[in-house]
Amino acid sequence: MKLYTTRATPFGRTVEIVAHELGLHEDLDIVETIVAPMKDNPAYQQITPMRKIPALIIEDGTLIVDSPVIAEYLAARVGDTRLFAKSSPDHWKVLSRYAIARGIAEASVAARYEFAARPEAFRWQGWVDDQFDRITAALGVFEKDPPAATGAITIADIALGTALGYLDFRFPDYGWRDRFPALAAWVKPVEARPSFAATRPPI
Repeated sequence: MKLYTTRATPFGRTVEIVAHELGLHEDLDIVETIVAPMKDNPAYQQITPMRKIPALIIEDGTLIVDSPVIAEYLAARVGDTRLFAKSSPDHWKVLSRYAIARGIAEASVAARYEFAARPEAFRWQGWVDDQFDRITAALGVFEKDPPAATGAITIADIALGTALGYLDFRFPDYGWRDRFPALAAWVKPVEARPSFAATRPPI
C-alpha cells in the first residue's frame, strides 16, 4: 500500500498511528507529500483531485481518501472492531468524540493557514480567534470527561492525541497543558506509546 502523507498534519499522523496500532505500518510505502493553499502540486492532484492529505492507494490501485475513511479501511482490513468500538455500546460515543477531536485539528490547521499562507495585510484576527474559541470549548469537553487512562485505545483517543500534538507543534504559546491539566496528565502515557513516538512531527 502507498500512503501519501506528512507527519506535519494531524490527519496524516493519525493514519500512520492507526497503521502502527494495527500492525500494518510495515506494509505501507510512505510518500512524503507537501500541499499548501495556492501552491500547485499537479503530480499529487493526478492522484487525488482535492489535493488533501492523506491519500492511500491499495494493491489493486483503488484510491482511498480522507483520514477517517482510511482509518476505517485499515481497521476493516485486519478485522479490527476495537478501534471504532464497533462491538461496544460506546460505538456512537467514540465516533462523536472522534468528530470533536478531528474538529480541534481542523480548527488548528485553519488557524495555522491564516498565519502561514495568507498575506499579512489580509489576515483576519477575528476569524483566528473564533477558531481558538472552538478549540478551547472542545478541549473543555475532554477535560471534563477525559479518555480512560487504561484499556484499548480508540480512534477518538488517537485523534485527540494528534490534535494535542499539533497544538504543541504549531501553537506552543497557546499553553493547553496549563489550561487543561487532566488532558495533560492523560496524554503523557499516550505520547509514550511506540505508535506516537515513531510519528512525531518534525521540529
